[in-house]
Amino acid sequence: MKVVLRGYGVNMTPQQKFNARAQAADMTRTRTTSNLPQSPRGVNVQSASRGILVSWSLPAGFSDDINRWRVYKDTESNLYQEIANRATRQCFVEATAGSSPPTTNVFVSAMNALGYESPKIQAQGKATAEAGAPSVPSSIPSGGGTSGGYQGGLIQKGTKSL
Repeated sequence: MKVVLRGYGVNMTPQQKFNARAQAADMTRTRTTSNLPQSPRGVNVQSASRGILVSWSLPAGFSDDINRWRVYKDTESNLYQEIANRATRQCFVEATAGSSPPTTNVFVSAMNALGYESPKIQAQGKATAEAGAPSVPSSIPSGGGTSGGYQGGLIQKGTKSL
């Protein structure tokens, strides 16, 4: 990415040039750019007990504008998890185990501070085969609520008698 700095280089000492470049890089990181971020590279899936461990690398070249990641499960529109820390580059995706676990599609993309999303990178994996393992429920809560399907009553604090 090219950044235009007014007055850059005109009668500047090497220290002033260094400071100007550092300031421009810092502004790019904090304010980001309006360009689409590059896609993550090296998306790997690793079988795990009742799930898949997905890991990836930063894109080659400029990646300072990336500030979070998105992981999708099964389809490109089913958001599984958004990771707000750009340094975290792995995610455990729950998947059905059993004697012959099904193949699970996983998609990973990068996001910048303005909400622009990179193209998604697809990977496929299976949970480790475990005879007699229970199936994992859908990642979408039953009833469509945001409570994770919890349908219990009130939670009360215990009282201590003296």
